[in-house]
Amino acid sequence: MPSRRNFLAGVSVVGAVGVAGCVSSADTTTGSVLVKSINVEVTTSDGRTTSIDLLNVLFERSENILHGQYDPEYTGSAFDDQFVTVSGSLHEELKNQFDDVRYFVNVNPTRGDKTPVNIAATQAEFNELTLGGRATVSTRSGEDRFRYLQVHDIEPRTQTVSDSNIRTFSLDSTINSD
Repeated sequence: MPSRRNFLAGVSVVGAVGVAGCVSSADTTTGSVLVKSINVEVTTSDGRTTSIDLLNVLFERSENILHGQYDPEYTGSAFDDQFVTVSGSLHEELKNQFDDVRYFVNVNPTRGDKTPVNIAATQAEFNELTLGGRATVSTRSGEDRFRYLQVHDIEPRTQTVSDSNIRTFSLDSTINSD
């Protein structure tokens, strides 16, 4: 006869496998990818720690335009007037330069009864999603107990961006100004 501990361990493994394999449509959101941002934690000139977006780009669907801002010194290679992606080398550079690096994505649902998903993403999932494209997503807990995006299906943007209204800024000037 199996011990209570072995029985519970087996049930929890079976339960986790069953949950991981099945995500119902009630647990997912399908919509347009409207925002991608790269957020880092920095220390300001007065010694305080704060979070700031090194890159924040919004896709305006009605006019097919990208809006936003980024610091070209740190994230210049992530933006090319059409797409926002983070290479492996840029990811490593950011992790080496900042205490905390997070990628955020906003998916605006196509159904009115769902709320927008505005949540952290792994570098791979961040890169997988195209601004202006469509995605079916859910959320999951990460190893750090932070909530993360989980991508189930994607459709890239079908049209090219008609214009970009992207400003640049200097992180160093921003955090060192009084």
